[in-house]
Amino acid sequence: MTDIAAVLDLDTITTHRRRRTDAALDLLHPGRHAPPSDEELPTAYALAHHRLEGAEKAARHRDTTTLDWYRTTAGPVLARLVNSSRRGPRIVIAPSEDEMIRGPHSDTPYYVLGPGTTGATESLTELADEAFDHIALTGLDELVRAHAAVICLTGRRRPDQTLRSFAITRLPATVFTDHTGDAAVLGRDLVHEAAHNWLNDALAALQDTIPDGKTYFSPWRGTERPAYGFLHACFAFPLTMIYAAMTLPTASKPGHAVLADHLRRQHAQLAAARDDFPRALELVTDTGLRERLDSVFQRACVL
Repeated sequence: MTDIAAVLDLDTITTHRRRRTDAALDLLHPGRHAPPSDEELPTAYALAHHRLEGAEKAARHRDTTTLDWYRTTAGPVLARLVNSSRRGPRIVIAPSEDEMIRGPHSDTPYYVLGPGTTGATESLTELADEAFDHIALTGLDELVRAHAAVICLTGRRRPDQTLRSFAITRLPATVFTDHTGDAAVLGRDLVHEAAHNWLNDALAALQDTIPDGKTYFSPWRGTERPAYGFLHACFAFPLTMIYAAMTLPTASKPGHAVLADHLRRQHAQLAAARDDFPRALELVTDTGLRERLDSVFQRACVL
């Protein structure tokens, strides 16, 4: 595979996402939905899981009004949040810190789309569009379009501050990230979290389970990590390196400095993980997926 887009093009993921979307909507409102088009699938997939998450929370709290909203009303209401941008449909939101929730499924406060959700401001929506413009130049635009269909901007930080970004398995195709106001830097973090979502979907679609019990030293965390987390890092960070290397010529001066520093630091991290990576990769049973993960890692090593 010579093209990064080809490396990340896995038809099994699309089949898996269609099946999961259909199953979720059948559970919420049996027989009351039409299959999404190819273009609509990423947002439909994300929205179905937000509805499931919201419905489950409402059911636990015996909140029948909200439960009924997620089951019968949420579909068309949440669909109005979809922004038909120049790089495809997506939802961009920017909830306040008070609106974020703490739950058992994430170490970090996260957000579930609900009755009170509103879209982000025009300036933040445009920032996301500009980030996609940078991503499109790297061949990673389909990765981010499909796996960052809902972008939750969790706060603005200074360039010298640590940026938080994360994804959770219960809300696939959704990314949570801080931003600095620089589109090129935001693009890096969208690539990173979209990569985590891609790998989660790939493992689920191929029914490939990384066994527990094996740990490897993670230079990103500075500690031993289970193979699952180690492999996620060995996939997501190399993709951000590929993005950063290709984006440097078009980045603003502040963005260029951030991405150049990121690239420098990640070279050292990859070098520290290089010996353990092949051993961890042996735990992936699907040959094709192993080859894809290895291809991404090796590309980043020679940047």
